[in-house]
Amino acid sequence: MNEIQQEETINFSFYFQAILKHWRLITFMLFLGLLGAVITNSLMRPRYKATVLMMIDKENSGRIEQMSFGSWASDEDYYRTQYKLLESKTLLEKVYKDLNLSEIPEFAKGWKSLKRSLSVSPITRSRLVEVSITSYDNYVAARIADYLAKSFAAQNIKNRLSMASEVITALESTEKSPEQQELLNSLPQIVNSDFIKGLKSQELAKSSELSRLLGKYTDQHPEVISIRKQLEAIQKIIDRETKRLLQSIKIDLSGQFSANNIRIIDEAVVPEFPYRPHKLVNIAIGLAAGLILGLVFSFLAEFLNQTVKTAKEIEEDLKLPLLGFIPHEKQRKGYEDYRIMLKENKALTAENVRNVRTMLSFSLNAGKIKSLLITSSFQGEGKSFLSSSLAAAFAQVDKKVLLIDGDLRRGRLHRIFKVSNEKGLSSLWTEGQTFEGIKKDIQKTDVKNLFILTSGPRPANSSELLSTSTLKEFIDSLTNSYDLILVDCPASLPIADTFLWGQIINKAVFVIKQGKTALKSAKFALERMKQASIKVIGCVVNDCHHSGTLYGEYGYYKSYYNEK
Repeated sequence: MNEIQQEETINFSFYFQAILKHWRLITFMLFLGLLGAVITNSLMRPRYKATVLMMIDKENSGRIEQMSFGSWASDEDYYRTQYKLLESKTLLEKVYKDLNLSEIPEFAKGWKSLKRSLSVSPITRSRLVEVSITSYDNYVAARIADYLAKSFAAQNIKNRLSMASEVITALESTEKSPEQQELLNSLPQIVNSDFIKGLKSQELAKSSELSRLLGKYTDQHPEVISIRKQLEAIQKIIDRETKRLLQSIKIDLSGQFSANNIRIIDEAVVPEFPYRPHKLVNIAIGLAAGLILGLVFSFLAEFLNQTVKTAKEIEEDLKLPLLGFIPHEKQRKGYEDYRIMLKENKALTAENVRNVRTMLSFSLNAGKIKSLLITSSFQGEGKSFLSSSLAAAFAQVDKKVLLIDGDLRRGRLHRIFKVSNEKGLSSLWTEGQTFEGIKKDIQKTDVKNLFILTSGPRPANSSELLSTSTLKEFIDSLTNSYDLILVDCPASLPIADTFLWGQIINKAVFVIKQGKTALKSAKFALERMKQASIKVIGCVVNDCHHSGTLYGEYGYYKSYYNEK
């Protein structure tokens, strides 16, 4: 459980550090997202949405018994069917044609353009449904929505009572066709009437009796005439009763035409404000997209970042002891970084340099080391800053320190200490020059016990000069005069000057800049130093950010040392 919690903490720390490190990138992506949303809002043409509220009741069978005009397996099936009918091609083509929508540019491509602007939205747990139309013109949207709803309601009556309509047409016809008459005679109300059934039975009996009498008598026989009159009377009663029932059926069916199960509750209102674009929503989406992209790019940059970032990488991958770290501070400017060691007020950078001095003293005392190289993988990783600051730190504990600018190509220490560079180490190879003459070129600094030998004029063949035995003899002659000699060497890559210095002084401190020094480059430089028989006694990490894993836990001390 503890391992899981530790892993989660490490992961969280990684993401938190990535956010702090790349906050400018995240802020920039947020700005781009906001800018994109603003541009989108300005370019999008406003669309208006008009909505009609309709109520759809479940269809019933009507008031005519045994005449069903619809049968549905469930309410869900019925309502889904109604929603699909609202989007049907037949209905939309009718609306499209009746309203002459082909003359409106946005609907000029046909009824399908009308379908794309239509939305049917049932209201949950109710029989209500919202039918909406979107358009660039608010009046057009309202007009189409209203007409579509009314057309659907009218179509529903026609579809639901199509059989009843045929019955009414037959009833209203003065001259009925055989098919219409057969339809009327087959209606359940006529066929199932007990009164008509009785009259039909009497009619049948009288017809049988009339047939029997005609077999015995002529048409003028009194009994034949009597039976025929009775038969005619029964038929008149049947016709009268049939007409009465048909009239009743007509009234019932006519009533069903007005009793539509689809009603318009609220007609469309001409919208005052556009439905789209949703400006606030677009801005929120733009900011969210910018934030997500910023975080993704930040995390991706960290995953792809192959630089040295943690103490674990130094100790396990580079296999170097960590002597200390120098925090990142904004007040470090120009070439006067070492002067922070001279200030009386508390400063975290100065204290960390002193911590490096303490750790380094253990190695120096144990190995009786009096000369040390300061180097790094590439230029710009802070070795000159560490050299000057560390030299000042040792001088403050009453050690006589000589700081040599060993970079004959691009010497910088004379700028840091603001001293002359007319003469220096390169003068050692001037014809007729003696060691004593060079020692006179060693200059005092504004730090007590700290002396500096600058690089001197730039020679044309620095590598050849460093390869001579003259330099070793000169350094040996200085050993007894100083408690510690620090050499600010050039970067180990890509030139070989540091390895030439290693033939004279074989102990070195390796400087790494957090988040800049590539792990592979540091490994390669250390491997070359090992091949040159240079022993790296430790590593100092420069420019550490307080959010880093190297000293994030020292936040309390940071605030303490920043107190005035």
